[in-house]
Amino acid sequence: MKTMKSYIQDESGSVTIVTAVLILVILTLLGLAAMDDTTVELQIAGNDQRSRIAFYNADSGVYGVPKIISRIVDISNPVGVAAEADSIAAGAAWDATTDRDIFFDQVMGYDPYDPAQDVVMGQGGFSTQVDVERTRSRILAGGGAEFASGTEGIGVGATGGVAVYYELDSWGQSTLGAVSNVIADYRKVVGVPGGL
Repeated sequence: MKTMKSYIQDESGSVTIVTAVLILVILTLLGLAAMDDTTVELQIAGNDQRSRIAFYNADSGVYGVPKIISRIVDISNPVGVAAEADSIAAGAAWDATTDRDIFFDQVMGYDPYDPAQDVVMGQGGFSTQVDVERTRSRILAGGGAEFASGTEGIGVGATGGVAVYYELDSWGQSTLGAVSNVIADYRKVVGVPGGL
């Protein structure tokens, strides 16, 4: 039988306790490292989402503004553009008298290029700003018969047309200052329905 003194001097269980404490410390450190990795992954996913929203907003300007340009060229009259501006660019921010006339003159090539943003649209609380520059125009040669297409299709009987080229510089925004820029070229063939 063991006496009380022998129980006190027996230290065989202390090694097991020290080992268990070391294993708990290691597991705690591994858990903290995993939490840190998870936090970084969440931040990366949030940044990716913000950059995508900014890109999609900038891309929407590239798809929306050609419809406005096409309508302006087809109407070819600032009074008609002013009368239809709300249906042309729903949600676009225009000054009722000044901006429409300035933008019309730039699109038609009456005024020189102005580097100010021409169209500002709001989507989902975020801003999309598009600058339009008329870069050149070119006479297109030929017609339907020249290209062996007969008399079918748009512009039947036409002997060519005029193509007007525009450069669109679109900026989209998102939360926390995320910004994206999309630059695209747009070609409007006069007399042919257009816009993307």
